[in-house]
Amino acid sequence: MMKRLFVMLCLQAGLMATCFGQVPEDGLKKKNISDTFLLPSRTLLLQGTFNGQSALMQLFPGKHYRLVDGKYVNEMINWECKTCKARTYEDVNEDNPGGFPYKPGVATRLMNVMDFKDSSGQQYKVISFNHSEFDEDGAQVSRFTGGLLGLAKFVQTDQGWNLRMFQPAIKAYGAFSSCPTPQPLLIGTDQYAFMLKHSNGGGGGPFDGAYFLIAGVNGGYQQVMAAYGIERTEGGVEEGPQSFWTSTYTVPPSDKKYFRDIVVTLKGTVSANDTDRLPDDVTALLKGKKTAHFIAEERFVYKGATKGYQLQLPVKATLTK
Repeated sequence: MMKRLFVMLCLQAGLMATCFGQVPEDGLKKKNISDTFLLPSRTLLLQGTFNGQSALMQLFPGKHYRLVDGKYVNEMINWECKTCKARTYEDVNEDNPGGFPYKPGVATRLMNVMDFKDSSGQQYKVISFNHSEFDEDGAQVSRFTGGLLGLAKFVQTDQGWNLRMFQPAIKAYGAFSSCPTPQPLLIGTDQYAFMLKHSNGGGGGPFDGAYFLIAGVNGGYQQVMAAYGIERTEGGVEEGPQSFWTSTYTVPPSDKKYFRDIVVTLKGTVSANDTDRLPDDVTALLKGKKTAHFIAEERFVYKGATKGYQLQLPVKATLTK
């Protein structure tokens, strides 16, 4: 049903080419791969100049497609694993995405390639990729289902680019089976983590946002921070004034060698009849006012591998003109 609705929306907007690209008449195919390709202990050495898409194709050697329609490119690797034992990964939308690898098959897409160099001059590449259920039309549907995130880290050696850390699947974020692109964040000495800005909501909005931070812990990648209520967009048909705000995040200078504090700054307008997802420290500033402009600072402190980053209270909040 969701796919049919999505197709209808594409047709109504005249965007069928943008939604699906140039799909072969007999539909897209998938290829069976071995369960050994999904082991975190996987080894891989890439020769020559690093290419993110080529690296992904060796990590997941399925059926590769690059569908082009004007400026729109829909590139994916379609695969299935008949001998894999499916495992459930959390979707932050709270929908149950089903076991991964998905029973209908998997479409894996490259999101970005991130370049790093540490203080010794050692060079690294980290690629992020998105998994969604295989679709013979190449579509990504389901409004309230995120895209399953995976990461792979390569280090440059005399022999080539050697796979150092591989996490085939972490959690699902975003909407329409599409994960937000991770952004690198320096949180310690030569220590990078990856921030995702997740946003979702009902048709027409408003949309609520959250930050999720992924970092290397105990030899693998995992989510170490969740900051909810970091954004509320304007939109939707509601009675009375609505709250809306935006946010930014920083890592202030610190003596901590690793996992330094992260500060999220909220800025916007709060309405007395719409205080959901805002800190109590912000709503307390209203003091009889119907609406007010505010700025709030949330500090997240790392409490170890089990607890990750935790919000420190109270939140610093003030009114602005």
